[in-house]
Amino acid sequence: MRTYIWEGIGWIGALFSLLAFSLNSLNVIGSQSVQYLGMNIIGCFCLILYAVFKKAHASWVLNSIFLLMAVVALLKANGYF
Repeated sequence: MRTYIWEGIGWIGALFSLLAFSLNSLNVIGSQSVQYLGMNIIGCFCLILYAVFKKAHASWVLNSIFLLMAVVALLKANGYF
């Protein structure tokens, strides 16, 4: 049962990341919008959890960097930098 939960978390992360990319590519949302950055943050976080569970080190490191960049961009877009 636990494996299915982790798989679900991974799929949710993939869905959020793909949705953010697709909506941005179709010019529905901007790359600096709260929606885009929020979807990327959620997607990266879920994919990090999944990668840690799977012991996929390269994947969780990469998604951690993407998550950090999305958080910095969100803070910058909201005037904190």
